[in-house]
This record gives sequence, structure tokens and C-alpha cells, in this order.
Amino acid sequence: MKDAKIAVLMTCHNRRDLTLSSIAAVLESGNRAGVSLEIYLTDDGSTDGTAEMVGEHFPKVTIIHGDGSLFWNQGMLRAWKAAATRVQDFYLWLNDDLVVFPDALANMLRCYGSSADPKTIVAGRTVDPVSGVTTYGAYARAPGLSRLRFRHVDKPSDVAVTMNGNLVLIPASAVADIGMNNSAFRHSTGDVDYGLRATRAGYAILQCPQPVGEQERNHAYALRTSRMTFGTMGRMLRDPKGVDLREWLTFTRDHGGPLWPVNFGWRYCKMLVTGYHDRLRGQG
Repeated sequence: MKDAKIAVLMTCHNRRDLTLSSIAAVLESGNRAGVSLEIYLTDDGSTDGTAEMVGEHFPKVTIIHGDGSLFWNQGMLRAWKAAATRVQDFYLWLNDDLVVFPDALANMLRCYGSSADPKTIVAGRTVDPVSGVTTYGAYARAPGLSRLRFRHVDKPSDVAVTMNGNLVLIPASAVADIGMNNSAFRHSTGDVDYGLRATRAGYAILQCPQPVGEQERNHAYALRTSRMTFGTMGRMLRDPKGVDLREWLTFTRDHGGPLWPVNFGWRYCKMLVTGYHDRLRGQG
């Protein structure tokens, strides 16, 4: 995989120092792997000088400007469209808060090369900096009737069906076979949706055996999207960082199989029950 051309896709909003560190680290990782990197960064209306500092320190980075309304999935889609105007061998999704290990790209390319099928996507596995447990990576289906319950891939025999988008290596052929990020989603659902669409299109998803970086799990986000009251319902059903009604409908209908209406309604029921249980417990 030496001399491969890889377009790095990123999006950011007001995390200047993290974004700069992430760019520096992926460039170092690319140098070690002997590949050519082009970075496409969507700056979604940052007010902390992110775009200016990136332009100053990394003048070869292509910066796409947003207005603050794009969030992760829409920002990545803008970056991908810009990168696709040039010939690439791979696209690399990179979260701007992840500082990748120096050997991350070499290991991911080695993982890709180990597959006999070029229709392979490699998901990077991040670990907690303290415990070392997996925080983000590839997912297999969890046992049960629901097609929308997943668990971390934790052994070689697990068959991954989707992944988180923190660090993902995607061959250029995927654009023709799968497309890009689904514009129906604004934020976090876009990566899982893409993985499921890739599986449907006949792509294998492999998890890189070696960790690609350290990253704590976003417990605050998981907590926020697990509970809802009638008082917070309006915001939760519209907020890109909540569980948007139209987006969840699209996701469950596209990927939930015959039980998708159950998946659709059950999540909101659980959120309401959890929200009111916590409220009553707090009042007690």
C-alpha cells in the first residue's frame, strides 16, 4: 500500500487545539506509512479561529466553510464531495478529537491488504486511555429479534455489520458502490447508517486488530439520548444531538427489517420511562 493516495475527511466546530493536534498526528502517521495524504476539513462556522490556525499551520489542507448548521454527518459529506473531485485510492474518516497513534495508518492499510476482497472497509478501534477497553470501532449484531441492536466486535470470529466513524478507511470504489454519507442525517447516525449500507452492498467491514488511538467514550451524549420527558420532548425530537424524529424514522425504516415500527416507537418509550424514573428518583 506504499504511495497510496488517501483523502482524509474531517469536520470541526470550535475545537481548535484538538483539531490541530489531530491533523498533525494523522500527517505523521501517513509519513510513517509511506502514503500521500490530502486533508479536506469542513469548518462548520467555528468562532475560535480554527480555520485561520489550520490555514497558518497546515496550508495544504483544503478548508470547506460551513455556517454552524452542518454537524458531523453533513460536514463529512461536504468534505467527501470536495475530495471526490480528485482521484483517490482511499478515503479516511477522521474525528477531529482523535489523535491517532503513529502506526495507525500502517496497521489499517495492512489490515485492508490482508483481505482478499477489495470491497473491504477497515474500522479503527479506539481504547480508553485509562482502562484500555474498546470505546469505538466496529459492531456486530447483538442476539435477538431486533436488527438494530449491536455490540462491539471483540473476537476474530465476530462478523462486523457497521462501525463508528472515528477513524475509518474506505476504498475509493465505495463511492460508486455505496455512495457517500446519507444527507438525511445531520449528526451521529450517519456513520452507523453508512456501515449498514456498505454491508448491504456486499462490503466486508474489518476492525483493525491494533488500537488506532486513545479516546474516552462520550458518556454525556449517551446519557442525554437515553432519557426524555414531556418537557424536553420538543427539543429531543428536533435536536441533531438528540433523537430527531425524521432521522430515526429514516434509519429504522431503512435498516430495521419487518420490525422497524417496533424499533421506532420502542426507543422513544424507553426514553420517556427512563426520563420520568430519574425525575421521580431525584424528587424522592
